[in-house]
Amino acid sequence: MTTLLTIQQAADLMGVSYDHVSRLVDEAQTCPKISKWREKRDFIDLSLAGSKFRTIRIIPEALGLPLQAQTPAPLLP
Repeated sequence: MTTLLTIQQAADLMGVSYDHVSRLVDEAQTCPKISKWREKRDFIDLSLAGSKFRTIRIIPEALGLPLQAQTPAPLLP
């Protein structure tokens, strides 16, 4: 199972601002032929069609950075 990242988490890992990643997503949705990122390849839009706010999750492989494997939290008895 792939862990998806929020825009802020992706920005922190890339060392750029939240706005920069948000603009990458906006560009991919408005100009898909010229954008560097692609929807469903680099990020997923989980928003409803009529939503006022978007819910975007970024696929870690899109960052081009090695990510450390996260171990699940231990279950409490």
